Amino acid sequence: MKKILIIIFIILLPVIVLSNTGMAPDTIVTVSGQVISEDSKEPLKAIVEYKKLPYGSEIGTISSNNNGEFTIYLHDNSNYSIKVGSKGFFSHIEELDVNQAMGDDGNITMHISLASGDVDYVFRLHNLIFEVGSYEITSASFGELDNLLVARLNEYPNMVIQLEGHTDPEGNTDANMKLSQDRVNAVKNYLVVKGIDAVRIKTKAFGGTQPVSKEATPEARRLNRRVEVRILKVE
Repeated sequence: MKKILIIIFIILLPVIVLSNTGMAPDTIVTVSGQVISEDSKEPLKAIVEYKKLPYGSEIGTISSNNNGEFTIYLHDNSNYSIKVGSKGFFSHIEELDVNQAMGDDGNITMHISLASGDVDYVFRLHNLIFEVGSYEITSASFGELDNLLVARLNEYPNMVIQLEGHTDPEGNTDANMKLSQDRVNAVKNYLVVKGIDAVRIKTKAFGGTQPVSKEATPEARRLNRRVEVRILKVE
């Protein structure tokens, strides 16, 4: 009888500890995804790597199947760095807030397109954030700049890029042009500090002349305020 009580106590100990500390056990979240070519839309066999942030206390690597499909299991209440790569394509890197990305069913679905990275390919820095009317880069932008842009330039040491700055068309035309130039200059300076040769980074300002949306909504204005990266040379 004494042995049975000891076994029951051992089984219930984690529950007792969590109850006393007010902590809830982690929930495992299923992340399902598919990797495709951005150009052809065909599925790609890819390598998916994940790392728990900020210290990399949990890491893993899996391969997708021939249909580009993969499944990984992450903990809730956590952030992860996700890297997806396929031979001949630029890697996709993003920071994933598990709780924020979960759907109504408690799981996450990812649709990932990989670009071939040919000359004249343009991609947007989605998480590059500036205060309104400012060209100071906020700390929330550092992850994307480091994990996507700096990493890609280091991976391809002969690559030359052009940073293209855009603002919302509202407001003074000259001020918008200056602001977009100041913003791409700020990004260039950040890359140089990270060790990228300045000669590999060109800049061009467009002001508000090339809006992606002409709607007068806050979301449209946010989309118009952007920095895009154009590949001028790969090898």
